[in-house]
Amino acid sequence: MVLLFLLAALLQGLVSSSLHGSRFLAGELGGSITHQCFYSTTPANKHERKYWCKTSASGVCYTIVSSRFISSEYRGRVALRDVPQNGTFRVTMTGLRSSDSGTYRCGIGSTNEGLYVSLNLTVLADAPVSRPTQLIRGELHGSVTVLCPSGDTQRDQKRFWCKVGRSSCTLMGSSDGFVSRRLQGRIVISPQESSGAFKVLLNDLKKEDSGLYLCGTQGWRGQEILQEVVLQVATASTLPRRPKFLSATVGGSVSFQCHHDPKGTYERKYLCSPTKGGSKCPAVTPAAPRWC
Repeated sequence: MVLLFLLAALLQGLVSSSLHGSRFLAGELGGSITHQCFYSTTPANKHERKYWCKTSASGVCYTIVSSRFISSEYRGRVALRDVPQNGTFRVTMTGLRSSDSGTYRCGIGSTNEGLYVSLNLTVLADAPVSRPTQLIRGELHGSVTVLCPSGDTQRDQKRFWCKVGRSSCTLMGSSDGFVSRRLQGRIVISPQESSGAFKVLLNDLKKEDSGLYLCGTQGWRGQEILQEVVLQVATASTLPRRPKFLSATVGGSVSFQCHHDPKGTYERKYLCSPTKGGSKCPAVTPAAPRWC
C-alpha cells in the first residue's frame, strides 16, 4: 500500500504544478459557458489526461468530460478541446440548467484528485457577460505589459493589480502608490487613458510571478470593471528570435518591445532600419546584438 502511494506521488510529480484558471463563472439559464484552463507546456502536461468534473455534497468529483470520456448525462451539452502547443484546454457547456450550478474542477492527471483548479459556476436567469481571461506569457527576467479594460472615465478611480489566492486576491500594486514587497521596483501602473483603460508593466520577471491575477478600477461605487489575467513566466528560449512584422496606417503609430539580458551592461540601446539588402544597420557594431 505504501509502495502504491509513493508511486502515485511520483507520477503526480511528473506533471507541472503550473495550472491556472478562473475561480468564478456565471452563465445564463439556457445559455452556455466556456472555461479555459492554462498549463505549462511540459511533455507530461501535453500528453496527460485533461478533465472537468463536478463536486458532489460528499466531496467526490464526478467526471463530466475528459480527454477520453463524456458522461452520458451531459452528452451533446459538453465538449473539451485541448490545444497542447498553447498549453490550454477549453470546456464548453451549453443548454445550462439551474442544476448545473455548483463547484467544478478543471485539472490534469489520471484521477480527479491530482492537479486541479476549483471554480464555482452560478446559473442565473439574467447573468452578466464575463470577459475572457487574458493569457500573458513572459520570459524569465524579461518584462510584460498588461492592458486592463476600460471602466468609468472618471479620474478619481483607483487602479489596482492583485494576485488571486485560494480565498482572496492579494493586492500587489495600485495607483495610490502601494507596491507589494515582492514587486518593489518591478511594477508600473500607467495613468488612465481617456477611455478609462490603463496598463500594468511588470519587469525582471520571476518564476513565482506566474499565477492568476485581477486588474481593474475602483471608485466611489466600488469595483467597476475587472479583468482576469493568467501570467506564465518561462525560461527564455535559446533559439534565435524570429523576425517580427508590424503593420500600421500612415500617420498612425506602432509600439513593440526589445529584450536584453538585465544583468548585462550596454553602452547604448538603439533602433535603426537595415539597408535594402537586409544587411545590418550602418555604423552600428554592438558586441552582442539582440534583434527586436
